[in-house]
Amino acid sequence: MRHFPGPGGGMYGGGSLLWGFLGFIGTLVVLTLIAVFVIFVVKKAKRNKFGPGGPGPMGMHHRPMPPALQILDERLARGEIEVEDYMTRKAALLGGGGPATNEWTPPAPTPAQPEPAQPEREGESAG
Repeated sequence: MRHFPGPGGGMYGGGSLLWGFLGFIGTLVVLTLIAVFVIFVVKKAKRNKFGPGGPGPMGMHHRPMPPALQILDERLARGEIEVEDYMTRKAALLGGGGPATNEWTPPAPTPAQPEPAQPEREGESAG
């Protein structure tokens, strides 16, 4: 006996196309759930390995910046305080007595001086 595909006939009954489509969708759902689970596990492992701050420069850990230092940095960036004042306040917040000697301080800007005009020599002509 032969079975012909089609509505109401065939080996698998009437809705074989529908069941095939649902099987495909079900497979995609399962694969997506597995991928999401793997990503979750990897992110959790990385977070535990590096701590709450994550990896710092050169793979080293860094502590989160205290709020006072962050505010001080922002005030310097906005131009509200001078570099010397910034260095003194930062050293005070970190427990030092004055500006730290191992930190780089930018040189003070020098005003631009106009070049002196060279007098023209007599006897020389342009041209």
